[in-house]
Amino acid sequence: MEFEFPIPVSRDDLLNKTGINQYVVDEVLSPREIAGAVQDVRTSFRSKGADCLLEFFDGFFSILCLQKDLDVEIKEDAWTHLCKIAASLSTKLPGVLEGEMDPGTRRLNLNLVKMTCYLMCQYMEMFESDETKPSTQQVINKNRKKKKSSTMTMDWQRERETGLKSLLNLVQLSIHRLWDPPVVEEEFVSLVTNCCYKMLENPEMTHAVNKDTRDAICHIIGVMVKRYNHGLGASLKIIQLLQHFEHLVSPLATAVSVCVQDYSYKSIVAELIREIGRMDGSDLARDSSGTRAYSVFLVEMTEKCPAAVLPNISLLLGHLDGESYMMRNGVLAAMGEILMRTLSKEGLDDKMKDTRDQFLEHLEDHLHDVHAYVRSKVLQIWFQIVEQKCLPLPHQENLLKLVIGRLEDKSSQVRKYAIQLITTLLKNNPFAAKLSPEELEISYQKEVEKLHEMAPDDEEEDRHDAFKAEAEAEWLALETELRPLIEEQEEEEENRGSPVSLVSEQDTEDSITEKIYKLLTDKALKDAVPLIAAARESFPQIGQEKPTEESENVAEKTRDDDDDDDEMEEDEESGKKDSPETSVDLLTCLKNIFVEKKHASHALSAAEGLESQKDPIVAQEVAKQQVLVLYLKESLAFATQLQNAVPVITLLLGSKNITDVLEAIEFFVTGFEFGLTVTMIGIRRMLPLIWSKESNVKEAVVAAYKRLYLNPQGANARLNAQAIVKNLSALTMGATLCDVTSLEGLIVQLVKSGELGQGVIQMLWERFTMKIPGTTPDESRAAVQLISMAAGADIAVVKTNIGVLVKEGLGPRADTDLLLARDSCLALLKLCTPKTMKGDVGSEPYRLPETHEMFTSLSRILVKSAPDLENRYWIPLMEQAVNVIYKLAECPDQICGDLIKKLCTEGSVQTEAVLEKDGGTEDNMEEGNPLDTLEKDQEESSASFASGVLSRLLSLVGHVALRQLVHLDLAVFGEMKRRRAIQEQKEWIQTPASKRPKDSTNQETIEEEMGLAGAAAEDAESEYIRKICETEVVTGNTLLSAFGPLLAAICSNQQKYPDPELQTAATLALAKFMMVSSEFCDGHLQLLFTMLEKSTSPIIRANTIVAMGDLCFRFPNLIEPWTPHLYARLRDESSEVRKNTMQVLTHLILNDMIKVKGQISEMAICIVDGNERIASLAKLFFNELAKKGNAVYNIMPDMISRLSDPDVGIDEENFRTIMKYLFAFIQKDRHCESLVEKLCHRFRATRVDRQWRDLSFCLSMLSFSEKSIAKLHENFLCFADKLADEEVYSCFSTIVTKSRSFAKQEAKTLIDELEGRIESCHKKGLNEDELMECAGASPIAKKVKTPRRPTKTPAKGKAKKGGRRRVDSSDEELDAENLTPVPRTQKTRGAKKKTARPTFSDSDDSDIELFEVDKSSKKKKGVKQKENFVDEDSDSDPPSPPKQPSKGRNKRRLTSLHSPLSLSNTPV
Repeated sequence: MEFEFPIPVSRDDLLNKTGINQYVVDEVLSPREIAGAVQDVRTSFRSKGADCLLEFFDGFFSILCLQKDLDVEIKEDAWTHLCKIAASLSTKLPGVLEGEMDPGTRRLNLNLVKMTCYLMCQYMEMFESDETKPSTQQVINKNRKKKKSSTMTMDWQRERETGLKSLLNLVQLSIHRLWDPPVVEEEFVSLVTNCCYKMLENPEMTHAVNKDTRDAICHIIGVMVKRYNHGLGASLKIIQLLQHFEHLVSPLATAVSVCVQDYSYKSIVAELIREIGRMDGSDLARDSSGTRAYSVFLVEMTEKCPAAVLPNISLLLGHLDGESYMMRNGVLAAMGEILMRTLSKEGLDDKMKDTRDQFLEHLEDHLHDVHAYVRSKVLQIWFQIVEQKCLPLPHQENLLKLVIGRLEDKSSQVRKYAIQLITTLLKNNPFAAKLSPEELEISYQKEVEKLHEMAPDDEEEDRHDAFKAEAEAEWLALETELRPLIEEQEEEEENRGSPVSLVSEQDTEDSITEKIYKLLTDKALKDAVPLIAAARESFPQIGQEKPTEESENVAEKTRDDDDDDDEMEEDEESGKKDSPETSVDLLTCLKNIFVEKKHASHALSAAEGLESQKDPIVAQEVAKQQVLVLYLKESLAFATQLQNAVPVITLLLGSKNITDVLEAIEFFVTGFEFGLTVTMIGIRRMLPLIWSKESNVKEAVVAAYKRLYLNPQGANARLNAQAIVKNLSALTMGATLCDVTSLEGLIVQLVKSGELGQGVIQMLWERFTMKIPGTTPDESRAAVQLISMAAGADIAVVKTNIGVLVKEGLGPRADTDLLLARDSCLALLKLCTPKTMKGDVGSEPYRLPETHEMFTSLSRILVKSAPDLENRYWIPLMEQAVNVIYKLAECPDQICGDLIKKLCTEGSVQTEAVLEKDGGTEDNMEEGNPLDTLEKDQEESSASFASGVLSRLLSLVGHVALRQLVHLDLAVFGEMKRRRAIQEQKEWIQTPASKRPKDSTNQETIEEEMGLAGAAAEDAESEYIRKICETEVVTGNTLLSAFGPLLAAICSNQQKYPDPELQTAATLALAKFMMVSSEFCDGHLQLLFTMLEKSTSPIIRANTIVAMGDLCFRFPNLIEPWTPHLYARLRDESSEVRKNTMQVLTHLILNDMIKVKGQISEMAICIVDGNERIASLAKLFFNELAKKGNAVYNIMPDMISRLSDPDVGIDEENFRTIMKYLFAFIQKDRHCESLVEKLCHRFRATRVDRQWRDLSFCLSMLSFSEKSIAKLHENFLCFADKLADEEVYSCFSTIVTKSRSFAKQEAKTLIDELEGRIESCHKKGLNEDELMECAGASPIAKKVKTPRRPTKTPAKGKAKKGGRRRVDSSDEELDAENLTPVPRTQKTRGAKKKTARPTFSDSDDSDIELFEVDKSSKKKKGVKQKENFVDEDSDSDPPSPPKQPSKGRNKRRLTSLHSPLSLSNTPV
């Protein structure tokens, strides 16, 4: 057979003969003929084997040409025969290739191989196309996501694998011998490899079921690369595929790995890296998909064959400075893989160590990369390095320092991985399992002292000092001889012109230095000077002082500098010869060489002498001790660095980002386990996170505390319970109120989940009763606190042990330990009936008789401990005791009344005893009247004692009044509702069924009537309770009412009652009295505001402002006229008062209890308060206010007016800071347009230059749309004459620049025109017509008031008499402190008064003028009014405000308060 089969580029090439002996397909068979031909192949294959392909090639080729017209069965049969032929050929060829082949046999087998491979590749591509192309059914069902039904009957995945393995079997043979010469043609290689690449393009190839298919393709590529010179082609094809098919990253990396490891062809890695390294950075930055594929491919290739990538990694370093962050990630990740897999082994040579250090430096540098993704990726790489324990110890300290800096990164991902890395460094630290810095410091100092004892340095230091003195003397002797020789050398060089070279090419800097030192020591100075001069020509750095020796020779350098100065002075005195600087340089070089070599020789000889003198055993011990000291030093440095990171990580616990919080929790738990004591700060700071709304944060906190405190390693259950109790008790020690509340939430959750079992509860009771030996009082108190917390989840914990709690917690121990009594009261309060939902009928309250031991014990403790003024816990105990009495006693008012009387009597008795002890005068006081007692006491000690007792009495009285109000409003009123509901239910049950209405319509009507009747009854009950509160608690003929005048007298006479504690107690008690009755409140409101403003004690002012907030909720109509005085406390000198005021006003405004008025600018000033806490509260307030519709927009004009007023006193920088924050809330375009117009009009009313700048700055803060720019054009003349000011011009230039960057094309014309007008006015000013227009429009020039818009008229039928006119912001020019506000009155008795709510208008118009020119002069005028507030020096009562009819005032439901003590119940 003489023909030769060519590999066709296209199928048509086999139909046309272009060369001699070329195989040509004679005829493409018809479909009918093809079916017969396929049957003939089966018969021929049985007889001829693979050779039958030579005869039936045309039939197989015809199927390719007519594939669209043929049935699937025919194509599948042909494929089956083709696979058999390929298998037969791969079996036949090895025998042929091993022996000698004649040309005919070679040509025959070559044609068979070519035909088989061609048909196999073509058929696989045909079936692959049929498999991957979408069918019509698939397109129809696309939205339904129905799986495509293939038309093939065979399993193509398995057949494809079979075909590729057949190809692999063929190409693995030495088929190159069939070619002559034995070089496989390029077309054949391309045919096979292109088929493999085509198969890889199918995304399904990455599925796990196709692993064998992928492996076959990888091995085919490996064979082609290794044997058939496909290396360069493969690298180019891989780059091309990566650019277009991102899913091929892993398969292609595996193919490269096969080439390197199975076929030892490493050049493909170099070619791939070279191609990627040559890519342009800007192109990579634009093509994100391709770049991502290159980056991931680099990482996977490095992971599979790191040794092959390492020699070529330098080709990629250029990308570390490129634009593409993805490529930087890939290169850095590749470095990380090499570090972990190749450069972390033992026994690295110096070159490999240098490479490792360079890689680590690159990773450290990119911790500060400009892109957050790169920073986070580098932190992940470091995380893997640390996890694999591949981090060299010398790099750990610097790495930890850099990572701690990343904790404050602006990217949450970077912060997350930074905390993870720090936690991993802690877990994998090579130092110790316990890293307490305090203990390490003690151990380090101890071992250092031990080392000094073992190897004293005194003798060595003496020898070193003697050597330095000797070397200095030798050099001074040489210096005197060298100076003239150096001068002669310079003259010879000048005369000679060119220096004589005394340095050969073989000489090095070290060898020349050695020669010079030898000449100096041998006194051959005439040879040394020319040699140093010649050496400086070849080695400019010779003789330069080494930087590393600077720290070791500080003293010597100082002396050298002094000598140099002396030499320079001598040169100057000698007439400044030809080149004094050169002379000094040569002399300095010689000196450095001499001293350095002398020191080196001395150190060597000293070391040799020391080694010869030392005992080898002692030397070994010293070496061990030195290693120990170094270990402790590095451990201490590591622990100290971690300690420095704790404050920053603690702040991240408050982050809004959940990942920050979760990672910080994990760090603190790990740090606590490793003994970092400072992490206890974070452990406590985690407690409030138990209230987090994020479930995963809450779960993480619970899991953290369970891990830390509930997993002890005890031998039995009792020891475990004891350890748990000890751990939880430690949390209560030194805990704040916030910590205790959060800990209670944690304990409640643990009890509900069963984590704290009955064994732990029992251990708490044993600790509380001090049955466990060695229990301290603090531990006993901690136990009762934990019992109280556990009772929040299960009330039975306390209910079953009331007797134990009363006996131990309120027994003899409580007489001196008031904290124990207070904590016991908190536990008893858990017995209260749980709160019911609004509208539900409560259950029967749990109450105990008034003779119960609990109440008698409380009364005994309070009365007995009241005279002990040194114990500061009496008032906290008293408050909780009164709470217990009112919550659990049957007749709490009687118990508290008796308690007050006993305390009055006890106070009088104790005061008399003090007077007798101090030699006091006769006592004519009436028993039980502490006011008279206090007035008649003359001695200082007795007065102080009486004041202390009285302050406690007043605290008790005030708290009883408040709890009585709460008791009436909740307990009594709730019990009345409960009984009424029970009665109604009984009546309904007792009514016979026959008498009940049957008609459904009538039934609904009756139910409605009953509902109305129930509501009327409830209103009557509510009115009854209100009447009691008004007339029978703090007013009328009651026990508490007797203390009202006393409280007013103490508060209004500070000089007569100067004790600060008494004043504080009286003020709080007065405020509590005022909460009960509106009549009492109205009568003493002016006095309380006087205390708020005039009191010298910041504690009283801070307490009073909080009380004002409560009063505003209780009696809003009474407090409303005094609102300016509340705002005035925002300028209080005490930061605590300002903070409380900000919190109170925030609460009131956001809950619609007071109107948003002009004084809100005072709250805006707090944004720049010096106290960071107050500034944060102010920002939070405006952030919440912005959520209430257009609230911030409505107040902005008045806010700008007040803050820019020079009389307000806020500087320009603070004004801008405030406005920057507030204008961030103005986002709607129509609001911006309206403000632009209003601010432009305000320019004409400005009085000073400062207001120009403020208004222009505010304009620059707005976002400008096309309409806003048009508004500026319309109102240009309002501010045109102000543009001469540089700052005003700068602000308008900013507006133009900002508008242009976001404007559309249509608006740019307007912006350009505006910019031209601004530039013209800034440079040239206005022309005469514009000036006249501005002057004519100015309200100052016209001196005519601008007519205001008419206000809305009231609706018909509404009386104008009770209405309020809108007050302009300027109406507050009069001093509010000098006026007595007239409270509103309620005209109709029993009418419901609606709560005052702020109204936020949506209107764009504002009738508030920003700058009132006419009113500026009024501030300095006017007659000073007499103050209504009481002078502190006056003993007279303060004048009360004008009385208004209070009949029927404030008929409101009481919210969370109780009721009074009548004389009938508690007679005095």
